[in-house]
Amino acid sequence: MKSISKHLFIVLVTFLTTSFAFFVAAQDVDKRLDEAQSAYNAGNLEAARFALQQAMNEVDLAIGQEILKLLPSNMGNMGYKEADDQVGSASMGFAGLYVNRSYTSDENASVNVQVIADSPLLAGINTILALPLFGSDPNQKRIRVGNYRSLLQKSEGSDGQVSWDIQVPFGSSLLTLNYKGIPEENVVVEMANTLPVDQISRLVQ
Repeated sequence: MKSISKHLFIVLVTFLTTSFAFFVAAQDVDKRLDEAQSAYNAGNLEAARFALQQAMNEVDLAIGQEILKLLPSNMGNMGYKEADDQVGSASMGFAGLYVNRSYTSDENASVNVQVIADSPLLAGINTILALPLFGSDPNQKRIRVGNYRSLLQKSEGSDGQVSWDIQVPFGSSLLTLNYKGIPEENVVVEMANTLPVDQISRLVQ
């Protein structure tokens, strides 16, 4: 049993070292992996596991930064502030990888883009998209964003302002776009299709 555990440990360490080397500074990963190896060799499996989890968190943060690089500089006439970008991982209180960017304009229009790994909403969205008799709610519609089936939802506030949500599930992750101050459906769908969803999906799978 011990030899099997050791084999799996070595495979995992090798995977982390080789698969994500182009994302993460070598010293960041190497430090965590050295800690994990030392703890494992000393028989401290709890510390070894913790160090490996920290290494994975470093990988999540690095992947999040790569996703931000893929997002467009503008959505229509809306720009973003780099200082407001957010990237999180399980070590920061999130379930997994979390990426957030907001685009705004002087006309009070905004678009918020989120990528969440292991989102608790994922199962519900996939269930809705799989319904054979979809369409009983006039404020919900199936659309495609890139090559992915997606859910478009419209809502209207008491002030008459229209907002939209587009949710794009892929693998175990969920891409969500929230629009405010943009009344036209075709405009929000066009904006969603400026996102390189295929590339984002490859990063988080």
